[in-house]
Amino acid sequence: MIGVTYSTGTSEQYELVANQPLLMQIEAMETGIIIKVANLSTSITFIIFQIHSQRLTLTLSLTNTYNYESTVKGNNIGLIYRVATPGSAAMVYLNNTHNATVDVLLAAFTYTANDPIPGGCSLEFPQEEAPYLKLQYSHVLTTVDFQLANLGISKDCEDSVTKNSLEYDIYLYFLKQNELGAEEYFSSLIKLLSIDSIQKFGRKIHSLHHSEKTSLAFSSYPRKGAAYAVIVRDTTLKTSAAYVPILSYSCDVIEGSTNSCADIGDVVGTVVTFLIGLLGLFMCFFGHRFFKTEMFFVGFLAMLAVSLPLFELGTQLSNEDVIVTGILLGVLSGMIWILVWVCLGIPVVSLLLTGGVLGYLFASLIFFTPFGSLDSLRNGVSYSMVFMSIILFLTAFLLPLNKLLSIAATSLVGSYSFTVSIDQFTRGSLSYIVLNSIRHGYNHFVEAFVYTPFQTNEIVLSVVWGILSISGAVFQVYRERNRPPFPPPPYRTWRTYVQATRELENSSDEESHDQEREPLIQSRLPALLYGATVDAVTGERLLDGMAQNH
Repeated sequence: MIGVTYSTGTSEQYELVANQPLLMQIEAMETGIIIKVANLSTSITFIIFQIHSQRLTLTLSLTNTYNYESTVKGNNIGLIYRVATPGSAAMVYLNNTHNATVDVLLAAFTYTANDPIPGGCSLEFPQEEAPYLKLQYSHVLTTVDFQLANLGISKDCEDSVTKNSLEYDIYLYFLKQNELGAEEYFSSLIKLLSIDSIQKFGRKIHSLHHSEKTSLAFSSYPRKGAAYAVIVRDTTLKTSAAYVPILSYSCDVIEGSTNSCADIGDVVGTVVTFLIGLLGLFMCFFGHRFFKTEMFFVGFLAMLAVSLPLFELGTQLSNEDVIVTGILLGVLSGMIWILVWVCLGIPVVSLLLTGGVLGYLFASLIFFTPFGSLDSLRNGVSYSMVFMSIILFLTAFLLPLNKLLSIAATSLVGSYSFTVSIDQFTRGSLSYIVLNSIRHGYNHFVEAFVYTPFQTNEIVLSVVWGILSISGAVFQVYRERNRPPFPPPPYRTWRTYVQATRELENSSDEESHDQEREPLIQSRLPALLYGATVDAVTGERLLDGMAQNH
């Protein structure tokens, strides 16, 4: 792909080969650059010129006066040039107003009278014909807008033939993980310039008709590049045309800028994720044995999942303050759930939250698959009903098998927590299994297309998660095979011990009581504190009925 460069007075002129992209550099403060395409076929009626720049914005215009209606500025921009005389050359004008050299990708794609005109019915963009996409992003949502197309024969945009003939296919392409360089940026865009390459490399997300909104929302993944492309099809003539693609990292690649990609992640979140990961690894192999720790773990995670979106949406707290507040509430929730077990001592009640946490992870995993991208689930009612049904069904199914539920939850949730702590450092996407579910608490997120990059890093960590889950479950089943299903409830154990001591005191005379009191306390109390069910003095089983029942 070679372009011819030559000087014409004070302006640079670059001649492109039609339908062939060209990579080049624009010098600092270089304006009035002419981009020209010659030797056109007489069947060509319009050309889409497009310019792509990764870091700095450029200005493209149909005239050298840069009128507002014929000029566009941005990183991924394009304009439609109408060929007035068949076979004549076409040209546009380019400005670089920055005091820096800019790497750019230039392209000019030709179309005939039978091809639809992308953005030919522009109502909201400044140009009457706007073949480019507009993009806005936050750390949660990315919104892509485009204008409706027109037929190649330039029908009235309100004509029923125009409306009923055109359909739009939306495509998505993820860049290589954590690749923020220019080489990956431009090579990815090249794959989305022509119709054939879009269909080959892009992932078709959705098809829409003229009656649907041309503003589409997608889930954002900061530092993970995503390119968006649109193909308009004339279903009557069986022709098509491609809009100018657009690419975003959901952050700014320029270092030092607001919302810079280099600033993604914070110390508090990283430390907390790491500590939760260590606790999760312990839970994976020893969770059921240390039952009170399990109660704290599930209470903490449940509150954290609920509090994060609530505080971020309903308050003006910074990201770090939201995390700290969520952690404090999570710790409080975990301690309260321990008290529920200590006071009530009913495993079925205590495991309700455990089942809910396991069900939440399982439901999130299902919605992480293509199932979660079904159009029927892109509304709040349908999503909530299906999600809650999965949680309730799994909890109800496993609750009668309470020991199995405890082991399954600690091994699966614990291993996932540990895997996510690794994922945090590798900047992978496994954390979004749960984060995307939490994000559904945000405004309009339920309407978004939720597709997550799943590349080599995610495959490796998924295997690690699976191995840890199975290993933890098998280890716990083997370790607990000859033990009572659950430890004796602390409060009921203490109360039974007090009653037994009083009965012993009432049935003994004063002298024998003085002789036996000290060794009795010393031998039984440690056993009760550590959850043992055998009397160290008599050898008889303590609380046997209670242990067997639970």
